[in-house]
Amino acid sequence: MKRLRGIWLLPAIVALLVATASGSAQAKIIGLGENQTGSAKSFAFTAKAGHINTPDGSSLLFWGFADTSSGKVQFPGPTLIVKQGDTVTINLTNQLAEPVSMLFPGMTMTSSVKPVIPAGDRSQLTSLAPEAAPGGTQSYTFVADRPGTFYYQSGSNLPVQLRMGLYGAIIVRPSQDGSTRNVDISSHNLNDPLNPGVAATRWPFTRFVYNDSLADPVAENVSTGYDREYLFLVSEMDPKFNSWMEFEKDKVARPFDFSKWKANYWFINGRCAPDTMSPVNAAYLPSQPYNSAPLMHPGETVLLRFVNMGSDPHPFHTHGNHMRVVGEDGNPLSSSAAAGADLSWQAFTLTLQPGKSYDATFTWSGEKLGWDIYGHADALEPYEYIPDHGKIYTPNRPAVAGVAQAPAPPQALPVLLPTIEEGIFGMWYSGSPYMGSAGPLPPGEGGMNPFSGFFYMWHSHAERELTNYNIWPGGLLTMMGIVPWSATISSDDTYNQGM
Repeated sequence: MKRLRGIWLLPAIVALLVATASGSAQAKIIGLGENQTGSAKSFAFTAKAGHINTPDGSSLLFWGFADTSSGKVQFPGPTLIVKQGDTVTINLTNQLAEPVSMLFPGMTMTSSVKPVIPAGDRSQLTSLAPEAAPGGTQSYTFVADRPGTFYYQSGSNLPVQLRMGLYGAIIVRPSQDGSTRNVDISSHNLNDPLNPGVAATRWPFTRFVYNDSLADPVAENVSTGYDREYLFLVSEMDPKFNSWMEFEKDKVARPFDFSKWKANYWFINGRCAPDTMSPVNAAYLPSQPYNSAPLMHPGETVLLRFVNMGSDPHPFHTHGNHMRVVGEDGNPLSSSAAAGADLSWQAFTLTLQPGKSYDATFTWSGEKLGWDIYGHADALEPYEYIPDHGKIYTPNRPAVAGVAQAPAPPQALPVLLPTIEEGIFGMWYSGSPYMGSAGPLPPGEGGMNPFSGFFYMWHSHAERELTNYNIWPGGLLTMMGIVPWSATISSDDTYNQGM
């Protein structure tokens, strides 16, 4: 029986995000390497088979990489997090029935990169890199000499092994990380929490995508500084192909017709929605440890690390605000080393091309909405957009003969916002249709949303990719949560990617 989690769990998952944000939230990317000291990093991987679960109840065979110390194969493979200048060694053991190799696009290889050409016949190229034979091992070493977002993948039997899941992400942190650089935000008119009612002028960053100039002040549109980061590794599968791989006994006599390969599942970090928003290492997803559920405070800058390991382009849409693309394939969009991302550009929908990575920053403050997202007229919130503070919609009443009408207030808006009567009380009700407010709740209501927040979808703009084998909602979809500064977004290891 299919579980059909995608039909009814999406509203509950959104509420779960709100409920968990204050004690179990996560604002970092989980991976291997950050706990290793020194500039020489070493990892042991095993290529092996496993199964993944999808929200419509399917179980699909996949091939993936496992951290050998845990033995748990995962989809996608473990994320590697290293520092610029590190020398990285991967020792691969192959438990699959065919040779497997590893490629590291964008990295400077110091180990052999000799391709595999059987019997010297160049028309019979079988791998782009030295392979680990079935039951064998192979070692790869590279220097992570450029910061940014990268990936690794198999270099053998690419039509099969990439579709089966033999890939993962690499994050290289710049040497500049840890230094402080102030970005000029005076043009935003955001309330300074240390000086309420006065616009904040600087935002300090200590984390960066690339090595920017340390000049101060710095224009915001060239900064690669960020407060929180999230990984979005996207991919897709055709379940008919995975079934053929698992159950076809004579693949030579009955080969798979790749011209008919057609994706019907779409993944962010190895999960289809709504599982994208479930906790990291969820028990019912033993081979899919990573989630994708970003959280942020108003005014913060979030780094979005995109990697497309599929064969199709995916238009990723953030709604709300544009994202600023500051780098592609580990290359800063910069005219010079000291100029920052002066060639950056803004995207409302970013089309993720196969085999490419992108670094983009995103911020949200409720700026210039024309109404008060906090739904109040009392004290300013941290980094609230000052000019819209207290603005509400007051429609003109219809004219009545002989009855004087009060003039429309100067802050009247051309849209009708929901009133308290139009809201539906429930366990997640927080006292406001907007960002939320403190106060007594109706008897028997509330209690599951202690501080509220503003949640909305981030997703593929290709409608078909919002399904799990034609069951909606699902696929390449998650929720961004903007929570008040009173909500702590912690960095414990219970939850990942914002959960």
